[in-house]
Amino acid sequence: STSPRTSQLDRSSFAMATTKTDEKEYTTRVQKVFDHRAEAYDTTDRWSEFHKAHADILISNSSIEAEHTVLDLMCGTGMAARRAAKLCKKVYGLDLSPKMIKSARKATREEGVTTAQFEVCDVSSLTADFLEKKGMPTKFDRILCVSALVYLIDPAKAIRQWADFLNPGGKLCISGFGKEFDIRSYCINLAAEVCNFSQKYPNEATGDTQKCATLLEQAGLCVSRVVWEEQLHLPESYTAKELNSTFDKILKHPITMRWAGSLSDPEVAKLRTAFEKISEKKENEGKGKIMNNRRAVFFVGEAIATATSSEEGEKKNGGAAGLGYKVKKGHTVDGFARVSSGSTFESLASYSRAVVVGKQVHVSGTTGYDYSRMSIDPSAVVQVIMLEGQITRLSHCHY
Repeated sequence: STSPRTSQLDRSSFAMATTKTDEKEYTTRVQKVFDHRAEAYDTTDRWSEFHKAHADILISNSSIEAEHTVLDLMCGTGMAARRAAKLCKKVYGLDLSPKMIKSARKATREEGVTTAQFEVCDVSSLTADFLEKKGMPTKFDRILCVSALVYLIDPAKAIRQWADFLNPGGKLCISGFGKEFDIRSYCINLAAEVCNFSQKYPNEATGDTQKCATLLEQAGLCVSRVVWEEQLHLPESYTAKELNSTFDKILKHPITMRWAGSLSDPEVAKLRTAFEKISEKKENEGKGKIMNNRRAVFFVGEAIATATSSEEGEKKNGGAAGLGYKVKKGHTVDGFARVSSGSTFESLASYSRAVVVGKQVHVSGTTGYDYSRMSIDPSAVVQVIMLEGQITRLSHCHY
């Protein structure tokens, strides 16, 4: 007989991955999934074209230059790293899967790339010691993460760690997905809500523009760019029958297993019924089609360069002016502490985002810019409202 807590789906202790043991098991499961996919990942894997397109778009948004040193995190077979290697001085790629790293090294040799190094590493807890032991630098001009953020249990924590490995003026360039990305995953999470099962949307951290910006701001980075693009390599639509046929596969995915891993067979049956009702409803609403949400996000955070005679006393201000500027003690001009982005325009126009004098913060009117939408409203009233929010956030900074 079958235990009520086991099933053919091989669920075990992956629900939510809230303990250290759960995290380790989840990480192992993700590793095995990508070890299995490694050989075909660049060629016959059904997601190959999708990932190639993602790598191309992120590289095009990364402003990589010839003298740059680049770190590609969760690099897989090195799709992005190999593209970056043709543009810069040196590229380093890290991934959890030994077989992915093996494929990356093989592809690099075949392409004649001599400026890339790949190593096995769980980047959710990357350390300077690890980099040094592998003969890598501990500071980079660009750090990339292509469509893999969703696999992290705590992406915000990881990004805060990664930001520490950026040179002043360096950029963290990430791609992710909208909350409703891939209707299959979205519907199974809607079904979980109907069933009152505890779960978290896998793309919650990058669900919209503001959430992407917040991830970077909280890591002490300036939000340089947030770009949304539709991914044409995914199916445009499904029928209810087609969508329902994907249920078991979605449920066995490591990300879904985080919360569904401990469901009993009756609970899985309940979830399936809710999933099928949702798909049928969406098919009726779409007049025979369930449209797939294919929006992916590409966003860039910048570690602002600050002129200082000493590296000591560096501290992240938690999002000065809501932009995530890094401020260093001793960065003063005529006794005034400046909060600057280090941009070319600031240099040409001779201004800073803000100037700190004692307990007073004098903020440039240009911070009326809406960084969540990367635009400025023509209305002066709206700009003032934006400015007030920036000033409020600045008032909580420590220098």
